[in-house]
Amino acid sequence: MNNYFYQKSYAHDFFVNNDATIVTLVEQIKGETELINTNFLSNNNFSAKIHARNAAELSNDLEGNMTAASQLPSDMAQIYDTGQRNTTTLALVVANIVDEILRKYGGAFDIGYDLTNMSNMDGMSNMNSMRSMNMDESNMTGEAAHPTFMNATSVSTGVNNNNVGGVTNWSMEVTNSTLGLVRIHDYETALVLTDKVNEVFEEDLRPQSPVNETGNTDKLERNLERLGLAIVSKASPETLMEIVHVQIHPTLQQIYNLKLVRNEVTESSD
Repeated sequence: MNNYFYQKSYAHDFFVNNDATIVTLVEQIKGETELINTNFLSNNNFSAKIHARNAAELSNDLEGNMTAASQLPSDMAQIYDTGQRNTTTLALVVANIVDEILRKYGGAFDIGYDLTNMSNMDGMSNMNSMRSMNMDESNMTGEAAHPTFMNATSVSTGVNNNNVGGVTNWSMEVTNSTLGLVRIHDYETALVLTDKVNEVFEEDLRPQSPVNETGNTDKLERNLERLGLAIVSKASPETLMEIVHVQIHPTLQQIYNLKLVRNEVTESSD
């Protein structure tokens, strides 16, 4: 018998298979490789070297995952090909890349807390409530910037849902205030990963998605596009977390029947 203990699981902790991890790492390496080429072509050798280092670290992680799964490097192409034909694996890849986008975005602007942890949204809601109260008490007029989140000044990004003829058109409204960019290389990675996640969805996952889930796949497509626009617009942390935790993750779970890690993890005891 083993010991039992309870561990709270935050946000959408999906059970991830090794194939999904490997395919995710390959997509990340592809993104960093694109950034290496782009920076070399623009004679930005310093940035190219940083992304080359990132690619090397990801390659080491990839090799480690292959070794842990007792698979040879020669199996890589087969694993990647098999993963591209499995909707569960691809859905997990989308979830993984989206989480990595949040991590890189948080690092780029030195947000100071984990954007992938949904529990942090409660704290941000309280901060916004306090901000509203302070604005009322001081009789502030006009549009005010969001409060400072750690070392970053947030940008207020509103999303308008205009439904015309059954088709939803999303438009982003961004205030003039912007986040303070601390690590541009992390921001570049976040940007390139938004392209990668949309490619994975449009080219591989969506064509294999259940026909009866067309409405939800349309919704997922829109929210992945919203995420990309939010990254480009340097949107506030809470905006990104709302798109990911409230929209993208639940929709992925519903369409592709992703399994969550149990909120209470039981371990046996003597």
